[in-house]
Amino acid sequence: MPVQSGWKKIMAGSIALSLTTGAGTALLSSPAAIYAEQLQSTSPFTDVMPGHWAEKHIAKLYLQQIINGYSNSANGTVTFKPESSVSQQEAVLMALRFAGMDGQADNDAIIVFDSSFKVGDWAKAYIELAFTEGLLEREEEYALAAADSSVEWGNKPATREWVTKLIVRAIGQQAAAIQLQNSESPFEDGKDIDARYKGYVNAAYQLKLVKGITETTFGPDKPVTRASLATLLSRAQSSFPVAYEGQTTGVVSKLTESSITLYRDGKETTYTIGADTAYFHFNSEKPITKEGLLEYGDATLISVDGKVLYIEVQGDVQHTKTIEGTYARYNNEEKTIYMWVNNNPVPIPYAEGLLIEDEEGKSLSILDLKADAKLSVVQDNFREQPIAIRIVASTTAAATQIAGSFQSATAGIVTIRTADGSLVSKDVAPGAVIEVKGLDQPGFEDLLKNEDAVELSLNADDQVTKVKVTNREVHVLVGARITQYDAKYKYMTVVDSNSKPLSLLLTDKTEYELSGTDIDLTTAATLISQNFYSTVRYTGNQIVSVNFSNTLTGSVTGIDTKLKTITVMANSTSVTLPYTVTTIEFAGRPLANHLDIDPGDTVTLNLNPAKLEAMAIRMHVVTPYTVLSVDTAAKKVKVKSSTNLTQEISLTGADILLADGTAGTLSSLKAGASIEVSFVGSSAVKVQLQKAS
Repeated sequence: MPVQSGWKKIMAGSIALSLTTGAGTALLSSPAAIYAEQLQSTSPFTDVMPGHWAEKHIAKLYLQQIINGYSNSANGTVTFKPESSVSQQEAVLMALRFAGMDGQADNDAIIVFDSSFKVGDWAKAYIELAFTEGLLEREEEYALAAADSSVEWGNKPATREWVTKLIVRAIGQQAAAIQLQNSESPFEDGKDIDARYKGYVNAAYQLKLVKGITETTFGPDKPVTRASLATLLSRAQSSFPVAYEGQTTGVVSKLTESSITLYRDGKETTYTIGADTAYFHFNSEKPITKEGLLEYGDATLISVDGKVLYIEVQGDVQHTKTIEGTYARYNNEEKTIYMWVNNNPVPIPYAEGLLIEDEEGKSLSILDLKADAKLSVVQDNFREQPIAIRIVASTTAAATQIAGSFQSATAGIVTIRTADGSLVSKDVAPGAVIEVKGLDQPGFEDLLKNEDAVELSLNADDQVTKVKVTNREVHVLVGARITQYDAKYKYMTVVDSNSKPLSLLLTDKTEYELSGTDIDLTTAATLISQNFYSTVRYTGNQIVSVNFSNTLTGSVTGIDTKLKTITVMANSTSVTLPYTVTTIEFAGRPLANHLDIDPGDTVTLNLNPAKLEAMAIRMHVVTPYTVLSVDTAAKKVKVKSSTNLTQEISLTGADILLADGTAGTLSSLKAGASIEVSFVGSSAVKVQLQKAS
């Protein structure tokens, strides 16, 4: 049973889909009690065989105690009757229970409907409640009943389009339906959908509540079946989470032949799994095997008395990270390995059973690890105190290193002065790299004589393969304001996002950009008074580059919907900003909100010139289409998506590329061609033709 309920917020309720069929007055049958220990497959019902298209949803809703079946006292079997139709009055009751509202029905009230509007006596209070709460529109249903007197309104089989509207209104998505009323239907028989239901079907499709009866047809006037309604309610849970007794979602922290351990809210709980455990994947209707479970991935399970009867994999990402470094030592009492990472000692906690291997997969013990051996440590990142899961140790000897102050680099030879004052010169190996933290692709010309402390890495031939500067780095200020520029002394006063001022010098190597386009110092100086934000990169007290822009693009690392902040990694710097927007600009998804943003997504934030905050969040997405037609005068292309949705896309300002990456024109796009469109928010910024398969 659900453990919480709420109207249009968190939907819950015990919906017994145990309905009679046939002529006469419809009555709710007595649900047959089936206990968890009777489950032998994904479904407890004898008429829902393995491979049934709705077995996943029927199994889940049964274990959530939302549905039950029909018992046959003669032979003791229990059936679900998945293909039986559902009457309109029964569907209303289900919707009310799903919304947690059925208890508000006043069964003692005297209720009078229009003379042509006939329902069963048991259903009157529920129908009146549905009218009152807006699940049904009274005048519309009265008109429908009057137009068809051949069957009572209550006993009339609920059609797919009618039920879709009912459920969309039950979950409070009328606004979405209105917004999508004039959108083209994704189904080939969209013209057959009654106008009053079109927006609701479009909204339900976008919310992934409904699919077609085939890949291309919806069947709007077809009676909805018990299996279809179970599927609709099951899918609704992915968009509108519901908490049910015995159900929990977390990270799979351990998996054995007979048990699964789930990590949630700082606690690990171990459950039993067995032959009667059903396994599913969130992205598939068909069962999977136990081997399809993802250790350290997200999963939802439903259990009874500690035994799991249903597991659904909720993603394909493992919550782990990899740390590279060199081995220092271990402390067995503390269960901690210490390693060097970027010249800093880092403790790595571990647990019993830690897997240690060499690069060829040979098992090692912790005693086999040698000082300074290269380690690649896979560590979980979902616990408050992460632990090592797997270690791969290199058997290759670490490169020799020497340190000193940089002196020169000429004719393929680098010279440093060591701590004892000696000058040491080494040949530079082909492909040697220079490393200055925060500086992109530095060269020897970026090294400072007598100022840079460097560490030289040498190969077996005593050649320099890497020069690493250890005493300075390039810092990045994101969202900074330049408040002063002194042309005579070549310095700028920069105020960072924490209102801390810095005076930094300009050099002949300083680079300037405006929204990604190179500009000169004269142009840059004019932007200081125009309320632009800037990203300033500097080393020591010298500015490396200044990029003026009132947008910020980066990869999302976190979003806090309670504090209304978004964190992105931009220019190798983590930036957390408040946001003021309630909707997300996401091409093809007008209903997108902050819950649709995942870690790793690329976004562009429009910044408020008056205050450092995001006024708009625009998602970066790439979507494949098939070209239907091209309007060169209007610079628009009409396309069809993989789900048969058609739309017009403005290509004004968008780059057009041929399949080989060279520049194309709008006339390069022909009907029937496959293209990929890159969007920033709702704007197309690039179109590339795809090679014909």
